[in-house]
Amino acid sequence: MQTTRKLLSTREGTLAFAAVAAGLAIVALLVFMHGYKRSVDAGAEPITVLVAKNQLPKGSSGDTIASKGLFQATGFKRDQVKEGAITDPASLRGKVAAQNIVPGQQLTITDFIKPNDPVLSKIGEDQRAITVPLDASHGMIGQVHAGDHVDVFAGFEVQPDGASKPRPVLRVLLQDVEVLAAPSGGTKSQGLAQQSQSQNMVLKVNDRQAVGLAFASDNGKLWIALRPQAGATQNKPSLTNLDRLLLGLDPIALDRVGSGNQALAGGGR
Repeated sequence: MQTTRKLLSTREGTLAFAAVAAGLAIVALLVFMHGYKRSVDAGAEPITVLVAKNQLPKGSSGDTIASKGLFQATGFKRDQVKEGAITDPASLRGKVAAQNIVPGQQLTITDFIKPNDPVLSKIGEDQRAITVPLDASHGMIGQVHAGDHVDVFAGFEVQPDGASKPRPVLRVLLQDVEVLAAPSGGTKSQGLAQQSQSQNMVLKVNDRQAVGLAFASDNGKLWIALRPQAGATQNKPSLTNLDRLLLGLDPIALDRVGSGNQALAGGGR
């Protein structure tokens, strides 16, 4: 006690005592805050973040990951959540994986980037982006835009067995196809000649449909029909020819079509 009085009787001693007391107070405060944080974290609700279900190679489409549910929502303690962890699948839209992602890995904003080619982010493993050349009237150039959904018609010249000349046949080739990229269309100053030239439209189809669409583009004539943004209805696709259009008769019977054309004029989906 006397030592303490002696220490406090001088200015230097008083300052030293105050410094020691302040240090002890800081230590006590830090211990309290650490204990409080642990108690809060222990009682806090887990934070739900997105975790990869499977291996996601570099370049994987964020749209596909989100739409096909290639993730699982998992709860983690606050101190286990990675910085930038993604909690909303909408954050993946329009992006691709910047690196390989392993199963069980938390998805973070740094794992995904905007692709140089926006088409790449829209196609999944069983999907294909295919370019088809269309003129302004057949492709609704300038009216169809990226993100729209369209139906695709294909017209052919089919010559039945015994017929003296080919007969035109048209069928619904594909329905509800997403447009990935579309030309803006020509201006009035460019004239009709410019607008009649073919321009490229990129459609999203599956791997099987891509083959049929490429064949139809090379060997027939394609038409694009724009679908409404929502609530579109559709009938079962069928063949149409002059007999059906004018007289309501059934299209060409398959047994009358040459064997080389059967796959071409065969029934719809």
